[in-house]
Amino acid sequence: MLALALVSTKSLAVDVNSGDYIAFPSGTNLAAWYQQYGRAERYNADGGPDAKQDTGIRSNISILRLIHYVDIGGTTFAPQILLPFGHVYDARIGGQSLGSNSGMADPIIGATFWLINQPHAGVSGRYLGIIPLVYLPWGQYDRNEAINLGENRYKLDLQLGWIEPLWGKLAMEWYADAVIYGDNQQAGQQTLEQDKTYQLQANLRYDFNPSQRLALGYSASTGGKQYLDSNYNGTKTEVQQVRLEFQQMLTPRVQFSTQLTHDVRTEGGFQEEIGVNLRAVLLF
Repeated sequence: MLALALVSTKSLAVDVNSGDYIAFPSGTNLAAWYQQYGRAERYNADGGPDAKQDTGIRSNISILRLIHYVDIGGTTFAPQILLPFGHVYDARIGGQSLGSNSGMADPIIGATFWLINQPHAGVSGRYLGIIPLVYLPWGQYDRNEAINLGENRYKLDLQLGWIEPLWGKLAMEWYADAVIYGDNQQAGQQTLEQDKTYQLQANLRYDFNPSQRLALGYSASTGGKQYLDSNYNGTKTEVQQVRLEFQQMLTPRVQFSTQLTHDVRTEGGFQEEIGVNLRAVLLF
């Protein structure tokens, strides 16, 4: 059960929205507000049966993301910071309550840089970018609580994103991640270690016009086995998920998006029945 100290972090993962790797002109600033709601009613411990009766977890997570675009030597860079916070509650497995918690999660810093930046290619543009994201262990964490928003450890996620126009108004987006975890030496009275997580995400994107976009997505992650004092605890990051997202420009500088998600397969964790991710973006 101590592994559940990290259960809330699924809501704070490195999942993408359609168009995230568009490179805006130098000098552009972007502020984004994310509101993410998740509900799970099944828990799977690797190697054991699913727990369904009187089992579940709820999460309501907000994230403020600030990005600045700048050209350095002909290459576009986008330094950024993400500040997540929220509430995880009604957590239980087989009738055993795990409690709830709220507060700040671990802030994230990073900077995207583009190897390919062709905004006029096709309906979507053609982009290839890389971003290292560093999770700082500054979020709320209590070694005596089963549920925490902070992880009490550093994390490094290296993400590669590629947007490629196909035909007409269709485009594909591919994203690949590798996440490296530091140790949490205060997981109760033990040390928690975790293997690397690998994730692939893809979106088939259709741009109705410059203001409206629809994307059908899929994500698969693997790895991420957790160990307490070198003993595997049955928790890992094996998740397959489908997504549907709609984006609308409300004004030339304001965009709103709605994304629905559903886990089709999970091993070693909670399986999310439905996720609702809302995002508002301001360009200035």
